[in-house]
Parts: sequence; structure tokens; C-alpha cells
Amino acid sequence: MRTTFTAALMTSVLLAGGLPEGSPVRTATAGAYFTRLRGNEALGLNPANLGYSERFPVGDLTRGTSDHLSREDEATGAATALADHYSVQLMASPNRRLVRRIKQAFQRQYGRAIPAAIMVVDSLYKLRVGDFADRERAETFRESLVAAGYSDAWIVTEDHPLAAAGAGPHFTMTLTGVSLDAGNNAIYPSWINQQLYGGLDLREPGKKDDFLSVFPDDVWNLNLIASMRSLSFSVDNFGMSIIAPRVMSTVHLPTALMDVLFRGVRFDQPRDLSDLHMNLLAAAPISVAYGRQLRWPWLAGTVDQLYAGAGVNLLLGLADAHLTADELYVITTVDSTLIAGRTRVVSNADRESSSFHALGVGLSVDLGMVAEITPQLGISVALKDLFGHIVWPERYTTVNEFSFRLSSEDIENIAGDYEEQLDSLKDSYAESDTTYAIGSGRTVYPSQFILGASCQVSPELTVDAAFIHYLDNDYLEYAAPQLSLGIEYLPSPAFPVYAGIGLGGRDGIKWGTGFGLSMGSFQWLLGFGQQGGVFNSAKGVRFSTEFRLVF
Repeated sequence: MRTTFTAALMTSVLLAGGLPEGSPVRTATAGAYFTRLRGNEALGLNPANLGYSERFPVGDLTRGTSDHLSREDEATGAATALADHYSVQLMASPNRRLVRRIKQAFQRQYGRAIPAAIMVVDSLYKLRVGDFADRERAETFRESLVAAGYSDAWIVTEDHPLAAAGAGPHFTMTLTGVSLDAGNNAIYPSWINQQLYGGLDLREPGKKDDFLSVFPDDVWNLNLIASMRSLSFSVDNFGMSIIAPRVMSTVHLPTALMDVLFRGVRFDQPRDLSDLHMNLLAAAPISVAYGRQLRWPWLAGTVDQLYAGAGVNLLLGLADAHLTADELYVITTVDSTLIAGRTRVVSNADRESSSFHALGVGLSVDLGMVAEITPQLGISVALKDLFGHIVWPERYTTVNEFSFRLSSEDIENIAGDYEEQLDSLKDSYAESDTTYAIGSGRTVYPSQFILGASCQVSPELTVDAAFIHYLDNDYLEYAAPQLSLGIEYLPSPAFPVYAGIGLGGRDGIKWGTGFGLSMGSFQWLLGFGQQGGVFNSAKGVRFSTEFRLVF
């Protein structure tokens, strides 16, 4: 048992040092940044966002007309109905640089959420903005542009959507990214500074009570979610992730254990420590996803754009371990002290075999949809890792029974020769291990339901919100739904700044902040946050960073 438990614990610690789950921007916004995921950021979360990278056919641009003209069929000369896509042309000029400067000025004023494209027609560069399926909305937008100084703005109709310059990139790739989410439900920085490093003397009256009061009455929970990502990329509306190992672990330590360590055990009053248990899962998903824009006539006048997507995740199970203490107690009498117990470990590791463990395999599905109500307001919904499970071809149970009895005479002779003491202690320790195969098994992988929204308040400020709920699974304990609210402040396109706060979930309250740095096609993203409190009262920490290429 000790070998299996130690290996599982060391696995979680080592993976935690270099691996978590979630992008830096989601860490920085406490999970709120969901609706505006682009490129390979959407992998494993909302594949519908891959649809933003879809390239629409430009077609015959000479067919573009103003709203007071009709079209004629080129073959028959018969009049045809007007197209149902409307945009606003701001200007036309043979000077390409001038048109590009006007486009940049427009995007600084209105942001990149509004489609803007430069088209070449008869040696003229034409700047068109907006993409509306409803003429009245296009007219309202045109009037606002005229009021803003674009006096030559007029409506153009086409039989296809305007190519959106603010859409997702053509190619993205994560060079490397790591994340960590670690916390507990008891200790926090202020307590550590005051109790452990504040010159505390537990011999003083009441000091032990103050020291132990921080621990809950039932169990002390320690949680860890860690992951890394590399070779994750997207090409237009197709995405794939190859290297993305992650680990999830929870450890429950009975609070009575701390009481025994610092208060001891009274005579003939056994202390039950059977609440000890641990869950560990390490997996390496391989994901493929696809998203596209839905262009249905009945959507006209309801939403500006609608995107849908789906993804499949091949779940390669690396390690699976569940430790429980069937019995674990400490008994002190006048004559001796007895520590005894019976623990059970169920895992995919066979300690009797030369091979380390049997790998598992499974599948999960990602489904998502994003709707742009207006160019500034969008909502999204996704099911992440739906139907997720891992099947292990063989699992093993190791039952360990042990007892350690130390007599009062042994305690009195502790000051004797070290080697003699060691031999005496060995003689008083008894242990038996039994390992047997229990056949194949199946575990439920954590899945999530996420509802998101995004609103561009101004060209520099966007507000994001998300509702997150974990569905039933075999690893993460029950968590209340989480509501997150975040902002993106864009003082310049090369340096976005993020912040956010979340309520609910496993940790009650969480907050985050971070930034992005764009240097041409290279991006560096960094997110940091805390959970279970703020600053010195926080009971957990979250960190994520990522290096990306974007074209």
C-alpha cells in the first residue's frame, strides 16, 4: 500500500510543478472569458468559436449596389431581388494607404468586433463595414456613422456576408502553455505568518486552540488541477490538440489527525482517522474540433451571426488511484499506544508486475453555440467533455493492514541506543499487503455546462460573464455553480489587460488578473489569481501562462 500511495502522491506533486487547466485569459478573468475565445483557445471549451475563422467567398464584387438600386441578371438582363446582406461603404479611393489608415481609425473608434474589409473593384479600394441581414439595422448604423463624420457612408447590398476583419485568425498555435490550480479549505497566508512564523508558543494557555481553530470540523481538503499544452493549433475553422496532459487530485485529511498531532490522545479515548481518502486522475486528451457559421434565412432580424461547433476528445488515461481508509485509529492506554488501520487502494497500477500500469482509453464530446445578437453583444453555450469516460482494461486493489504498538516501557527507554531503539520499533510493527486484480473498470470524466455572454461597452472596454456548472463525475467533489464576471481593457491592440471575479464553485470566491503582449504574430499571455479569499486570506492560488503564434 505504501508504495502505491507514495507513487500516486508523487505523481500529483510532480505534475503540479509543471502542468493546469484553463487558458491564461480565463484564469485572469476568473473563468468569465468564454464567449470570445478564438482559434485554438476554443479547443476543449467551445468549438463554435472556431467558426469565426471561416473564410466566406468574396464573389463578383462588381455586383455590389446601393440600397436604392436593383440588380440585373448578367445572362438575361432580367431584374432580380436584392441580396439579404447589408454593409456600409465608408469610402472608395485609388490610394490604398489612405483607405487602410481610414480602416485603422474606424477600428480604433468602433473596435474590431464590427466586420471591416477593403475590397478592390475597378482599381478602387473600397472600405466596407458591418454585416447586417436586416436593412433597418444597417440604416441605423449608417446614420450613426454619418453623425460621427463619415459623411459619404452609404449602404451596399450583397448576396454573401462581408468578410470580417475582426473574425478569428487564419492560423493559431500554442508553442507551450502551463497552468496550476491548487488550494485547500483551511490554511491561508495570514494564518501561516501569524501562527507558524510569528513566534507562537503552543505551551501558553489557549494557544493550541487558536492554532487548531482554522481547521474545519470534518475534513481538511487539498485540491489540485494542473495541465500543460503544446502542439495545439487551428487552421481556419478546424482545430486540433495533440499534447495536453492534465492531472486532477483531491486529498481529504481528517481534522482529528491535526488534533492528535498537537493535543495527543487521552487514555482509553480512541481517535478515529478513517476519513482519510484521496482521488487522483492523470490523462492526456487528444482533441479535434470544427466550427462554422450557420446562415439560415429565418435568423434575419433575430441575430447578426450564429456559430455552432463540435469536438471529439480521445482520452488517454495515464494514472487512476483512489485511496480510502476502511479503519484508521489511535488508541492510548496506561500501558501502551496503538496505531492501527486497514487501507484500500484501487488503481491501474499492478505493484506485483514488472509493468507499471495499464493505460486507459475513453472519449468525450464538446458541443457549443455562439450567437451575436448585435456586433457588440454576444451569448454562448457549451457542454464540455459531455459523456466523458475512461475505460481501464485492468484495475487492481491493494489492501494493507498494519499495527504499531509502543509500550510505556519502550517510551521510557527512548533515550537509549539508536540502533537498539530501531530494532525494538521494528519488532512492534506488523503489516500485511494483499494485491489482486478486479477486472476492467470505467470512470466518469469531469464535464461542464458553461453559459457565457460578452458586451463591448466601448472600443477599449469589454465586459464578459460566465455561468459554470460541473456535472457528476468520479474525481471532483460536488461544487456549487460558479458565476464569473470579467473585463478586458484595451489601451492598445498590443497590450490587453484583464481582471475578473467569481462566486460559488468549489472555492466560494476567486479573483484574477493578467495581461497579453502581442509582438507581431507572437503572443504572450499571463494570468494569476487566488481563490477561497482575497490576498492574505486566500486559501488557494491559480496561475497560467502561454506562448502562441497567431496569423
